[in-house]
Amino acid sequence: MPTTEQINAIRRLNDAARINPGHMSIANVTMGFQALPDADRFAALAAITKFSQFDGDNDPYGEHDFGAVYRLASGGWTQGRPEDVLTIAQTVFWKVDCYDNDLMFGSEVPWDETRTKRVLTIMLASEY
Repeated sequence: MPTTEQINAIRRLNDAARINPGHMSIANVTMGFQALPDADRFAALAAITKFSQFDGDNDPYGEHDFGAVYRLASGGWTQGRPEDVLTIAQTVFWKVDCYDNDLMFGSEVPWDETRTKRVLTIMLASEY
């Protein structure tokens, strides 16, 4: 089990991978996400980079490695899940995974940025 200091480092590195995709991480999008209209794709990416709705349901270990953003029937995007699910037109998941530097196995030291590569994957919930 990682120490508090190690969890804080994981969280900081995962946030950096999400806030600036492709800078210190590899960014992947699925075919379904790529097929969204440009305006929706860009709005979803903006919501993901600004994501702050971490809680016990989507972040039980405090590592900031998963979240969802929602396109409402009205066309707007939000990071908070609406209580009325009928107002959700599209759900997009994002996930940060930590691999060894060869991208062959999960990282044994995800708090060590020199020995870990982060992969941010963005997908439609229907593709999960």
